[in-house]
Amino acid sequence: MIAKWGTVRTVTGAMILIIMAAWLYASRDGVREIRHADRISNFALADGRPGADDWPCWRGRDGRNVGLVHDVPSHWTAATQGGWQIDLPGRGHSTPTAWGDQLFLLTAEADRQRVSLRSYDRNSGRERWWTELHRGGLPQVHEKNSHATATPACDGQSVFVATVGHGRLWVTAVDLEGRLVWQREAGSYWTKLGYRSSPVLYKSLVIVSADQRKGSYLTAFHRQTGEIVWRIKRPDGESFGTPIVGEIAGRSQLVLGGKGLIMSYNPATGEELWRFQWAAERVANSIAFNDQCVFATSRLPLGEVVCIQADGTGDVTKSHLTWRQVKIGSEIPSPVCHENLLYVLSDDGQLTCLDSLSGKIEWRKRLQGSYSASPIVAGRQLICGNETGLSYIIQTGVQFDAISENRLPEGIMASPIVCGRSVYLRTTSQLFKFADSANEPIVEKPDSRKRRL
Repeated sequence: MIAKWGTVRTVTGAMILIIMAAWLYASRDGVREIRHADRISNFALADGRPGADDWPCWRGRDGRNVGLVHDVPSHWTAATQGGWQIDLPGRGHSTPTAWGDQLFLLTAEADRQRVSLRSYDRNSGRERWWTELHRGGLPQVHEKNSHATATPACDGQSVFVATVGHGRLWVTAVDLEGRLVWQREAGSYWTKLGYRSSPVLYKSLVIVSADQRKGSYLTAFHRQTGEIVWRIKRPDGESFGTPIVGEIAGRSQLVLGGKGLIMSYNPATGEELWRFQWAAERVANSIAFNDQCVFATSRLPLGEVVCIQADGTGDVTKSHLTWRQVKIGSEIPSPVCHENLLYVLSDDGQLTCLDSLSGKIEWRKRLQGSYSASPIVAGRQLICGNETGLSYIIQTGVQFDAISENRLPEGIMASPIVCGRSVYLRTTSQLFKFADSANEPIVEKPDSRKRRL
């Protein structure tokens, strides 16, 4: 009897170990899908209403990376009236976000293993507050990445940030005074290159992506409560681009390029709308779009730009390709579409202007240096900043026309933003405002108030 009981205990113990191993594997490589989009409470939150001069998230208020003001400065110096420059702690490639009189960005201090969200006054550069988000457990990152690369998103009530720590992707909501609202886990995240995708907003939701070798997913949280509204599986494969959300071909779409596929989803539910097969091995940029089409680019294995009619359903690989250009493309800088022209800046500085309707190449120009920041349209100007601190200001249009060159003492990894008549730009360790006029002078040594979670 004792022998039989020992056998039972051995078998039971083995089963427990198997179950635990399966659970651990699933927690790292599996994705548990969640679909709660039909709950009425998930749509009880008013949309954010950014002002004309706000830049609420990655790619701006409409996802196009276009500032419509025409009189932004083309010659940059912080000494001009209204301009300023301040030192930033730590390191980060987070593009600033602007709402009201505040700028928000992420910083990471490797020596302290700390990631924080910081707020600065848009007019003076004075630091208003900072909030610690994580301490310890920061992962390995690529030399062109950082622990603070994701751009914050703001809805006028909270600032939402995506960070990785202890093998998990976290989304945190902080109010405009620097107080924690909520912090939730989106899912597991494992990569040797680091995280760089930014959160995007749609109605009541804040949405984050995690494309990795195993267990890729998209997760949508309720902006007010932090509860998961939906989470869906994504095709596996390391990619690092940020989704775009826009009204395209008469419907709301969330579009994201990844390894082997470009996919569109209903942002309210996570339901797949269409998919397009392409040769890309890895993507670290965002897709551009106009009212009817999306434009995607990749660099590996050969480089290409594709234009896809976005009104399809299911697999649209053979039916909805409008045009393709090969041996042109980028991995990190995102393309920008403006007035029927598509501008594609490659990582090694090849700037190409294409007719967005036909794919015809209007002009190509080699710019000096390597590029991680995305080009941005500011009125009639295209701004391109490289990793040594040199920025080109180029006239938009079917003829190449260089307006000016501006050199800063440090490299540019984060993309600039345009708010009103001002350009805000983050370099390796500084934040700049370039403007023609403002009410407050630069603050050389801004005061700070520290907040911790």
